[in-house]
Amino acid sequence: MAATSENVTANGSSGNSVLTVGGMAAALGSLGVIATTAFYAVSPPAAAMPKQPFELITALEGTVAGAATMLAASTVGIFADVILAVGVLLVALEFARRGRGVATAGWLTIFLGVVIFIFVDAIVGRVLVPLAVTQAGAGAFAGFKYLFDTLFLLGTVTFGAGAVLALGSECRAASPLISRPLAYVGIVIGLFGIAAAIACFAHLPLELAVGASIGLGSVLFTVIGVELARRA
Repeated sequence: MAATSENVTANGSSGNSVLTVGGMAAALGSLGVIATTAFYAVSPPAAAMPKQPFELITALEGTVAGAATMLAASTVGIFADVILAVGVLLVALEFARRGRGVATAGWLTIFLGVVIFIFVDAIVGRVLVPLAVTQAGAGAFAGFKYLFDTLFLLGTVTFGAGAVLALGSECRAASPLISRPLAYVGIVIGLFGIAAAIACFAHLPLELAVGASIGLGSVLFTVIGVELARRA
């Protein structure tokens, strides 16, 4: 009996430790994404956003003009994304340990969305900027810009879907780890991002709405990360 109690205590302690580290990493990574979003926001939209419809000349000129801020977004973003991915994955593992299947699926989907954005942030400054500045070729630039736009929108849809799953599960949970008001706000932001990104896939000019959903989501997940860490 004593051994059983000791194991329960050990497991609980381990779980709380994972949730603490995961929550704080998610909050720290989200703060980095907020800074990254600010650099995107001050860069020319035709270059740093999945602008619809695609205009090659405008995108090339915008990339040259916004080279400094796009490179800054790339540098901050790739490290922030890695930290956020680690935090989200740890949170997913903790929900899995608690037997919360839908929430686990949601957090793993968020993790996948963050991984996609690692490539987005790498391309924006480390590929598009050198191609535009060195005039390496309009064809190569166009190809990577199309890839950037596609991954940007796909990452937004994936992250939004994960947020809806994970936070929707919290709204139905008997003992939620995330306060329901935050969960409801997160669901709305997730649905907003999904709708805007799908509209862009249909060539509607809603790229700024996509960017806004990422910025709002980053602020929200900073708060959620801190709350998860405190719950532990």
